Amino acid sequence: MNKLSIGFPFSIGGGGPSLFIKRLRKSVDRQKLAKAAYFLNPLTDVNIYSNVVRNFYNKPYIFRVDGIYFDKMQPSETNEKRNQPIFKGIDKASGIVFQSDFSYKLICNFYKQPTIPFAIINNGTDTSVFKPYGTDKRKELGIKKSDLVFISSANWRAHKRLKDIVAVFIEYSRNTDKTCHMVILGLADKPEDIRHPGLHFIGNVHSEELPEWYRTADICLFFSWLDNCPNAVAEAIACGLPVVCTNQGGTKELVELTKGGIVAEADEQFSFEPTDLYHPPVPDYHKLLEAIHNIVNHYEYYVQKIDRKPIDIDDVASNYVRFIEKTLSKSKN
Repeated sequence: MNKLSIGFPFSIGGGGPSLFIKRLRKSVDRQKLAKAAYFLNPLTDVNIYSNVVRNFYNKPYIFRVDGIYFDKMQPSETNEKRNQPIFKGIDKASGIVFQSDFSYKLICNFYKQPTIPFAIINNGTDTSVFKPYGTDKRKELGIKKSDLVFISSANWRAHKRLKDIVAVFIEYSRNTDKTCHMVILGLADKPEDIRHPGLHFIGNVHSEELPEWYRTADICLFFSWLDNCPNAVAEAIACGLPVVCTNQGGTKELVELTKGGIVAEADEQFSFEPTDLYHPPVPDYHKLLEAIHNIVNHYEYYVQKIDRKPIDIDDVASNYVRFIEKTLSKSKN
């Protein structure tokens, strides 16, 4: 029996979806789970698409849903136009992969409940690279081993809530005897009205350096509102960092799945209706600070209970291939 040939999209962008697809393809190839090709290869058995479908050879395909548009500050026809290729991709797919239950509910509420095979498979990363032990950047930044270091990483936009992350960090640092630092990865404007000696705005870093930056920290703060399944959180957990996140979006599922920190009940329940995405509500700082205090005061407990296996890209890739094989088998029958 010939091994299944899977066509992947080209991963030429620097965003989260491209990064994940690149990791997925490498893992499928490394484990020899299938023949990893590109979607332009006419000899593939099935393709994987993310956001946009370019099905030149009319192959069966699996559609990976990254997210949809539901910003109420945009005209409804604008959201509809942006969502059209996504919904069209879903309609013609042989199967669908959602990154989280939150992602699945977005489609059910803003489009329709899938009637074709689907699976919820979270994102993952290479845990042989993103690991707790190895070099870090503390010496480079002048940070002592005894200092408490927080980190956050994102493609910074309003709904990522950088101002809230910085504000909570500063509030925590004011009420502790520990010397605290906050490392910000990703291109971000430093708030002009904020001064704190422990703030480090690093900017964009090469993906190969990311593990060192995560290992520089003790705790990851990720307050992003309505994210589907952020790579940054998977990377931080893989590096052994407990995460403090809020209770909305798919981030909490990743933290709960890996026992990777605390989900603070800092947000109101999302109603799955159009919302002002880029003017998110202010999360409950008291709940977030309470979660940080809990992790700091019981740090070894939270570190030791982290389960890295669910975010190991090899496990994630195996789940993808099993779903693809099962889906293709059903369609043939």
